[in-house]
Amino acid sequence: MAAVELQLPPGFRFHPTDEELVMHYLCRKCASQPIAVPIIAEIDLYKYDPWDLPGLALYGEKEWYFFSPRDRKYPNGSRPNRAAGNGYWKATGADKPIGHPKPVGIKKALVFYAGKAPKGEKTNWIMHEYRLAHVDRSARNKNNSLRLDDWVLCRIYNKKGTMEKNQLNSRKMNVGMSPPASEVDVKPEILPLPISTRPSQVLSSEFTCEREVQSEPKLSDWEKTALDLQFNYMDAIPDVGDNGLLGSQFQGCYEMSPLQDIFMYLQKPF
Repeated sequence: MAAVELQLPPGFRFHPTDEELVMHYLCRKCASQPIAVPIIAEIDLYKYDPWDLPGLALYGEKEWYFFSPRDRKYPNGSRPNRAAGNGYWKATGADKPIGHPKPVGIKKALVFYAGKAPKGEKTNWIMHEYRLAHVDRSARNKNNSLRLDDWVLCRIYNKKGTMEKNQLNSRKMNVGMSPPASEVDVKPEILPLPISTRPSQVLSSEFTCEREVQSEPKLSDWEKTALDLQFNYMDAIPDVGDNGLLGSQFQGCYEMSPLQDIFMYLQKPF
């Protein structure tokens, strides 16, 4: 039913307060009394996803109102069943009493989560649920029925606009679908370096060459001349005659290499 069929006056806006929703709409609906303008649709809200609800409303631009029954989660309990469509509604914040001085209704805020509990994805869809206060909802008075409330009044809106429903629909369509092989980014394969060009071996060969080059010090001309001289250290051994034992001892003590004098008296290091 469109707004034109409701014969609403020009410039009409439906922005009731919490007290007006409870006193003039919810109480009259639960008491089966007529409402002046049937502007609130009657649906089972928990059978739909929130982004599908604006198309089912009788009136609304950024907020949509519905009368909906509410069922219990367990046959013998008073906990409501919050599963809805492809997700669930989760309560947030504390309940707010409506009416003064005695509360007539209770307002509860809920957020919709897409997916299965408790790992659903939080959305921006918010619901304000209004129910009557001081109502006996025990299972004995309902003949063990799952019906918890015949009617509750719900206000639905998206705190960031209505574009999210299209994003969630496209997201649901992409669940479980893998991209084609041509669209998958293939990372280039990094091949190992050849054995002949590995950095460790290149560095080791450089150090080996450097050690080999530095192992031969350069000699000056006078050092080369000194190495060519012939030294006879046996001339310094005293004449001991035929005593072969004493001569062999002196010979073993004073027999030295010619290079030893150079290393002892050379002042310039290599």
